[in-house]
Amino acid sequence: MPHSVQECTKTPLDAKKAGVEILWFLAGTLMYALALNLFLIGNNIAAGGFAGIATVLCNFIPMKVGTLMFLMNFPLLLASLFVKGAKFTVNTLVCSFLYSAILNLTDFLPTLTTDPLVASLFGGVLYGIGMVCLIRSNSSVGGTDLLNRLLVVAFPQVSVGKMCMIIDGAAVVFAMIAFRDVQLGLYAIITLYVCSVFADHIMGGFDRGNLCFVITDGDPTQIAQDLMHRLNRAVTKLDGTGMYSGTQRSVLMMAVRPSETFIVKREIYKLDPHAFVVVAQANEVLGGGFKPLVEKP
Repeated sequence: MPHSVQECTKTPLDAKKAGVEILWFLAGTLMYALALNLFLIGNNIAAGGFAGIATVLCNFIPMKVGTLMFLMNFPLLLASLFVKGAKFTVNTLVCSFLYSAILNLTDFLPTLTTDPLVASLFGGVLYGIGMVCLIRSNSSVGGTDLLNRLLVVAFPQVSVGKMCMIIDGAAVVFAMIAFRDVQLGLYAIITLYVCSVFADHIMGGFDRGNLCFVITDGDPTQIAQDLMHRLNRAVTKLDGTGMYSGTQRSVLMMAVRPSETFIVKREIYKLDPHAFVVVAQANEVLGGGFKPLVEKP
């Protein structure tokens, strides 16, 4: 197939993918902006990153947080031009400009609470949602995300996670020194923790389940048929060997929802009260009556 024909064939798909990524990016930046304007900035909670540093500096410099963040990105963008190349730098420049613009356009919103604990919790939740959206958009809004990518190139022995902790930790310490308030730093740490946990939970999926392993000396066919009839779930039979006794045993495996686990234990107790049962939490279960393996477009 000629190259020009390939380009024509891929164009609609590429355009659709780009459109979806733009929507994810706008949603992510909006969540970040809401977290800052509704909860964090008004309570002086500097939850790491350039946003946290700008939150502190705007108490001393008469400038909007979004504008200051955009200006703070310029030295990093110059460094990125040599380290990451022109394409990445231009994309980051555009994304950081849009992020700053959305942040400034929503700064009229009121601070919803003056309770710093409530603000740190809800700000962390919105931060976490925004983080997931930006990951899905495959974009960078600059700031410490860009600084992290540049420093990882310079210090490859340091992992991305550790580098994030170092940068965000430095921003929190800076806020505590500037405001002379240790409690505000502790609230910022709560925000970062909630953001991380919530983002991990979303990325892991909400369709969680339990994985049940049943090691039995009984009739595996009868147990499997009973479980399939009661729960309408698939059961997989594995052949196992007890390494201590050297005897052959059947291993039944099935995935169920957490609310169905007690039914599994009840039915197995009826059929083989001496069975060995292991219940493990599964972060996400796809297919077989759970969420489809491939999401519908």
